Amino acid sequence: MSYRVLALKYRPQSFEDVIGQAHVTTTLTNAISSDRVAHAILLTGPRGTGKTTIARILAKAMNCSQGPTPSPCNQCKSCTSITSGNAADVFEIDGASNNSVDQIRELRENVTYMPSSSKFKIYIIDEVHMLSTAAFNALLKTLEEPPDHVLFIFATTEVHKIPVTILSRCQRHDLGRITLPHISAHLKKLSEAEDFHLTQESCDLLAGEADGSMRDSLSLLDRILSSSDHAQISHEEILNNLGIIDKTIFFDLAEAVVKNDGATVLDLVNRVHNLGLDLKRFYAALIRHFRNIAVIKICNNEKNTTDISDHDRERMATLANPLSQAFLNQILNILLTEESLVKFSSHTKTAVEMVLLKIVQIRPGIEIDEMIERLNSLAKRLDDPNFQEPAQTRTSLPGAQQPVHQPAPQPVHQPAPCEPTMPHGSPAPPIRHPNSLATPNQDDRNTRISEPQATPVYDTREPVPPSQALPAVPNRNPSRDWNTFLKTVATSLPVLSVILSKGRLQNISDTDIVIEFNGKAYERSRIESKRAELEAICHDFYGKKLKVQIVGNCAPPQSGEQGKSPAKLRQEVLNHPLVADAIKLFSGTVVDVKLN
Repeated sequence: MSYRVLALKYRPQSFEDVIGQAHVTTTLTNAISSDRVAHAILLTGPRGTGKTTIARILAKAMNCSQGPTPSPCNQCKSCTSITSGNAADVFEIDGASNNSVDQIRELRENVTYMPSSSKFKIYIIDEVHMLSTAAFNALLKTLEEPPDHVLFIFATTEVHKIPVTILSRCQRHDLGRITLPHISAHLKKLSEAEDFHLTQESCDLLAGEADGSMRDSLSLLDRILSSSDHAQISHEEILNNLGIIDKTIFFDLAEAVVKNDGATVLDLVNRVHNLGLDLKRFYAALIRHFRNIAVIKICNNEKNTTDISDHDRERMATLANPLSQAFLNQILNILLTEESLVKFSSHTKTAVEMVLLKIVQIRPGIEIDEMIERLNSLAKRLDDPNFQEPAQTRTSLPGAQQPVHQPAPQPVHQPAPCEPTMPHGSPAPPIRHPNSLATPNQDDRNTRISEPQATPVYDTREPVPPSQALPAVPNRNPSRDWNTFLKTVATSLPVLSVILSKGRLQNISDTDIVIEFNGKAYERSRIESKRAELEAICHDFYGKKLKVQIVGNCAPPQSGEQGKSPAKLRQEVLNHPLVADAIKLFSGTVVDVKLN
């Protein structure tokens, strides 16, 4: 059979040709150049990352007619025989089929003989972890002190199964998973060398399916090239031939989940099911997809966090930008928790649909500080009918309803005031009858919004500022007015009023108001953060400028509180009255509890 698969046809023949393992090839190259090659070398890493390939290149570098050299010529008899696999002094042994102690004893006896035609006798043992314990013990002495003409090279995917006594006698090199850009670029290069054209999207797809293994990616590429009878291979052909789920489905599904579109979610699951694809494999890929979105959200779209293409990374960053980290974590938590349900269910499609619909029903939560500010704003609106939010806040809320029309104030029976003096050149405001029912246009509405509340038609008396609503009363009874003062605080700062009710007014002077408070540390910090607003309320209530002073110590922990577990602390927070009232008021759910 003349045809050779791509993994053998394009196998690297020098250290420069090895893809994605520069840290190993550089070390071995420098060791050969400086004549510091160890007598026993262990290469470990995932499948298809180049362990056996590097071992053969090292054998050629040591036995080359021009060497030892870091760049073997691949032309001499020694190099060509090693490449073809029939070198007399290079022994490639399969550890799985030669794992008995007798075979290792035979190897130990042959070690003493000099090489026949090369400089070194090299033993390459693949999958060395398959050797038996007795075989490892028989190899110990020879491995520790081999003859000068012998070199051992071990390769394994499960280094944890090798005894420590063997590891301590070897120089270890760890090969990592090859990144998606490296694999994709190599596939693009090989497809062009074979006179086939693949799009960059198709190469990225094959590289992603290889999961860091160059050999697996070449096997997939070989399968694609063999299945096509023309040089131009479309992306749809690759999806159909390999049975791979199109990643567009994952992006559409993620967008449907974010938009709470349950109908689209069910339609996408049904589409995957009709294509005959494995739903359990689809579910696992969906977990990886949301994991990548969450990681990109945390790491601000850095390239070294996810092994995906740049186009997919940008699209995930756009999707994750408006979402909170707690919301993404909640989605991942549900997917991982329900994974066993999908894995062992006899109705896989229904299980996947129910898990995704459960995710659709969740809503993004809000931070506790934002919730407190909303509660304060709500309390102000309920207590003060004339309270108005800033214009920026009102216009920034989409779909906000227009305020209910209030009846026009009755005119005060006074002599008609003189016409107000207008600046030279400025147009006079339009005059409308108070009871006119004509609908103003947009320009008129904008003009009316910017006008002051008091117009020359009605009472022109200046309104009383809130700070002068109460007369200055310098001689108040501190003990008697404390509850009244708390009610005044509650009109603008209801949460702070609840916290202050746990303290007491200790003293008041012409310059200071002393409040004794022995509550929790976070409650005291809340008072400190609202000190300016509290001093303004004291000025309005007592009629003089007072500086607020908080005395007392934070409440000591109760018996057994120091040893509370995080779960008990979270439960106490959830049972707090303020949290319960907030959940009831907003009809929400608690997404996360952060413990300092």
